[in-house]
Amino acid sequence: MPPENPADAPDLHATTPAEERGTRSLENPDDSARWLALADTALRQGASDEDVTETETLARKEQAAIKRRIGRTAEKVKRQSKSKH
Repeated sequence: MPPENPADAPDLHATTPAEERGTRSLENPDDSARWLALADTALRQGASDEDVTETETLARKEQAAIKRRIGRTAEKVKRQSKSKH
């Protein structure tokens, strides 16, 4: 049986500080409030067509931000690998 870790023990494999985890994909903090409001609405009464449309818009916006971040990282890696050769 593995030893239990106390709740305040640092995560030895984490590369992001605890206070920043889960927030990096959101460029606009107001979007997180919109996500929560949509989730509350969907859980309370089911999703309307308007809710689905807003969710799709938020998801596409978040996907675009992720693609940009991946693209920047890929370019950085490509430049670094070229400089080593």
